[in-house]
Amino acid sequence: MAVYLLLGYPRDPCCLSVRAALEAHDHRVRIVANPLAHPSRFAWWLDNERSASQLVWGDESLVLDEHITGVLVRSSGWIDPTGWRPDDLAYVQAETQAALLAWLWSLACPVVNRYPPATWYRVQAPLLSWQPLLRRCGLPALEALVTNVEEETRAFGRRLAREGVAGTVYGPLTSEARYLVTGDEDWSGLAAMQGLAPVCLTPLHGATRPVCVVGERVIWEGEPPSEVALLEPALRRFARTAGLTFVELDLAPTSNGIRTIAVEPYPHFERFGEVARRRIVEGIVRLLTSETGRGDPAKTARGSLS
Repeated sequence: MAVYLLLGYPRDPCCLSVRAALEAHDHRVRIVANPLAHPSRFAWWLDNERSASQLVWGDESLVLDEHITGVLVRSSGWIDPTGWRPDDLAYVQAETQAALLAWLWSLACPVVNRYPPATWYRVQAPLLSWQPLLRRCGLPALEALVTNVEEETRAFGRRLAREGVAGTVYGPLTSEARYLVTGDEDWSGLAAMQGLAPVCLTPLHGATRPVCVVGERVIWEGEPPSEVALLEPALRRFARTAGLTFVELDLAPTSNGIRTIAVEPYPHFERFGEVARRRIVEGIVRLLTSETGRGDPAKTARGSLS
């Protein structure tokens, strides 16, 4: 009855690759976007001494938590929005996410990733929120200025120009959109926005190099330059401190050296080439099939779902 659960979308290339690798060794695997939503039936009973859960899939097969051998988390509990009123959907989504996070922490098997709550609820957190942790771990982040004062932004642009940086980038803190600020029209538009809210500016940077940390393995896209490879101990330290066993960081050269420009708690598997993907999958499979993280919680006899 042992089974590996891959919590992600059915066509997610990472889940599909991990499933193929596990099935090649005769392991049972199930990819499911949300084990707490229809057509699954879920029950979880817990008190101060025990935790017991069970899942019944649409095909009526039963899985107890003791049958779950490992979990890869690639989704935070998606619910199909079709037919829902926006306020009802928001409520159901929040309730499901809370239950799913708590359940993942109750499991005794290896879980990749067993997200901390702050990361679980802020999947697209801006780089600014990661800067204190990056700095403590020895990973310098891209410089940023957040201000609603027009003269501060102008001075930032002039300083970068003196340093030979060709332009400034405006990036909203709530999206991945980026806008180059160079000419007078750009600066005037930025000033108009500052009358409503602060803006965030960063310098231009060079080509981005993604890197994944999977457990203690650092996996680069291509062969990294020596000065970038020297960051591997800091990358491992960051992943451990952040509580992430599978995380992507994006690094890039700037006028002040290599800088971290993004942290991705849900790594973009498709950004990596074939060699790196294979190494990522090997790392995930190694984590899932290890005994690390297994506990021995008190168990009691389970009933069955009606």
